[in-house]
Amino acid sequence: LRVGFWMWLDSILELIKKHLLPVWNENYIMGFVSKEMERALLKDREPGTFLLRFSESHLGGITFTWVEHSDSGDVKFNSVEPYTKNRLSALPFADIIRDYKVISNGGVPENPLKFLYPDIPKDEAFGRLYNSQPSKGKMLTSDPIALSLSDSSRSEASTTPRSCPSPEPPMTPGEFDMLSEHLCFDIDTVSFLF
Repeated sequence: LRVGFWMWLDSILELIKKHLLPVWNENYIMGFVSKEMERALLKDREPGTFLLRFSESHLGGITFTWVEHSDSGDVKFNSVEPYTKNRLSALPFADIIRDYKVISNGGVPENPLKFLYPDIPKDEAFGRLYNSQPSKGKMLTSDPIALSLSDSSRSEASTTPRSCPSPEPPMTPGEFDMLSEHLCFDIDTVSFLF
C-alpha cells in the first residue's frame, strides 16, 4: 500500500462511519491486524472460524479470512478480496457475512463462515444486525485467496514466540469517535508527499 498513513486511516474511519458502525460497535472487527497476526490467531481455531480486519493493500477496505484444517493436519487460510465502500453501499456487511458462499467439492454452495473469532457462532454474533432475509437466488461468492501452511511451516511457525498482543479491537467505539472527530478533514485540501 503506497499511500500515506493518514489517508489510509481516514479511509478506514469513513468506511466504519458509513458502512460498518453496527459491526464496529459490537467490537466484532479485529481491525488493525497484520496478515501474519491473523494467521497466528486463526491457526489453532475450529474450522470455519473467521476474523474481520482492515485491508493492508486496499484503501478503505475490510476483509475476512477463515481457517480450514485438512484430514492430514494441514492448515489452510482463505481470504476474500476486500470489501470497499462501493461494494458495501449495495448490501450491509452483516448480510454479506450471512450470505457468503463458496462452491465446495460436491459443487454445492455453502457458507464456510461458522464462528467469529474467537468462537462466537456466526448467527449469534450477527443475527440482530442482519437487515434482510437470506438471499435465495443471489449468491455472494468470491474467489478466496488460499494460503496454506504445510507441516514444515507449521512447525516453524510454532517456534516463533506466541506473545501476540491481545486480540481485542485496538479502539473502542468511543475512541473511534474521538479519533474521527480529530481526523475529519477534507482530503482534497491536504497534500501528501510521496
